[in-house]
Amino acid sequence: MARRRSRRRSAQPQPLKGQPAARQGARRRSSRDRQHQPLDRVALMMAAVLTLVLGGLIFSGDHAMAKVREFSWQDRQVGVEDRAFLLTFSRPMDPASVEANLTIEPPLPGKVSWAGRRMAYTVTEPIPYGEAFTVKLAAARDRFSANADHAGRFEPFQGTFQTRQRAFLYIGAEGDEANRLVLADLEQQQRQILTPKNLAVLAFEPYPLGDRVLFSANDTNQGEDLLSQQLYTVTTGINPHPPEDLLGDRPPFWQRLWPKRAEPSSGELTLLLDNRDYQNLKFDLSADGKTIVVQRVNPNDPSDFGPWVIRDGDAPYRLETDPGGDFLIAPDSQSLVLLQGEGTAILNLMPDSQQGPQQPLDFLPNYGRVLDIAADGSAAAMVNFNQDDPAKRFTESLFLVTNQGTEEELLRVGGTIMDAQFDPTKRFLYLLASEPTAANPSDDPLSVEGRYAEQPFLLAVDLEARAALKLLQLPQQPRIHMSLAPDGRSLLLDLDGSNDALPNSDPASGPGLWYLPLFSEPGQTSPAVVNPELFPFKGIQATWLP
Repeated sequence: MARRRSRRRSAQPQPLKGQPAARQGARRRSSRDRQHQPLDRVALMMAAVLTLVLGGLIFSGDHAMAKVREFSWQDRQVGVEDRAFLLTFSRPMDPASVEANLTIEPPLPGKVSWAGRRMAYTVTEPIPYGEAFTVKLAAARDRFSANADHAGRFEPFQGTFQTRQRAFLYIGAEGDEANRLVLADLEQQQRQILTPKNLAVLAFEPYPLGDRVLFSANDTNQGEDLLSQQLYTVTTGINPHPPEDLLGDRPPFWQRLWPKRAEPSSGELTLLLDNRDYQNLKFDLSADGKTIVVQRVNPNDPSDFGPWVIRDGDAPYRLETDPGGDFLIAPDSQSLVLLQGEGTAILNLMPDSQQGPQQPLDFLPNYGRVLDIAADGSAAAMVNFNQDDPAKRFTESLFLVTNQGTEEELLRVGGTIMDAQFDPTKRFLYLLASEPTAANPSDDPLSVEGRYAEQPFLLAVDLEARAALKLLQLPQQPRIHMSLAPDGRSLLLDLDGSNDALPNSDPASGPGLWYLPLFSEPGQTSPAVVNPELFPFKGIQATWLP
């Protein structure tokens, strides 16, 4: 027993010579603490992460195989302003093999360009709305696979995207829709009222992505004063998913990892500009949706009259300039085209200072109205009332004015030029105008003299051939409104009454909305009105969503 106790005592650690036992215990505890320092834990975590990454790389396949890493339009909704998509490859590719095997269904004409590992496909015709597209690349060869053995080392690719839905807005004219803003969706064949009953809508403009609408309205709960209109925005319930370049600056990756906010539903109303101090008149929305110009007048001081500017996040301010009339924000969203005096002034919407009146950037004399400006700002359709030419008195001339300084008369009528809109290709200019009923027997409207009862008509001016195509003759009526679809394939036309030139017209009908296909046949190169359709509901100011 004594021998066992001696052996047990000898197994216990003995202090070193010259060193107290307490100090040796502290040394052992310090050694254990060093094993669990933060730096050690970080190193262990990094080792674990690297192990997982290496494992993922091993099990994810052959990384020497070429493939498409990114498709810029994948699962996106594109519009007519989106002109090109990008395919980014994992390796430098042989361009000929990619271009030979790339297919788009339905076909979408375009041209290809390269920049390193990126291929850009630029469409050469407007993309039709209401379509779904599939992009396929079944086979391709990278630049370093010159022999047949490596030709098949490509991962087949298939991507999808769609264009925006075919939908339009109008102000209802009957029943529950009367004086309210209505969204008509042609894809789903349904209509939805966006504004409440107490707001009588006067005018509206959709935002660039169709998710909101800017409109002016009178609150009938506060009286019937037509000059008491206020500016509102309302959501449409359309939640677009445009390509990244339409979203502006791309947010940092950590923000993209956050949960997305709930998308707004339709009918969410916001008061943008009240009428407490000023009466709000005409307004216009910029192409980028960030700037609004409103013509305002002080009811207590009529001389206090002019355009005001509203920008996102900023208080409204008056644009210091001489008084003017009708106006239009240019497609660059940076300048304003304003009728002043005997011509048209172009003003800077973003001056360095708001102090004092600014001088116009340019002035175009003799033009009394700007009808439309091409989307790229290269040309404008303007009206000359021919006041200075006795030989052309009582006529109006449509001019094409380019940013190169050229001015060309396209046609002259003895009646009124009401509206004109460029198509997205800038080849055709669609025109609403009128001519005297006792016109020249010739059907050519390019030179109509005299002034009697006016007969409205719809024209398409071919800007390449410099020829006018008469599409439709319309009945005499006080109001006609047209809207060209963003893809340029159809027109909306709303009329006050019947039209003998269109089928299914009801002489007793009120305001009617018509859908006019312009390019209904494959390979058709010139517009023609074939099989127009009358909608079963009534309204005014029908306008396509962008």
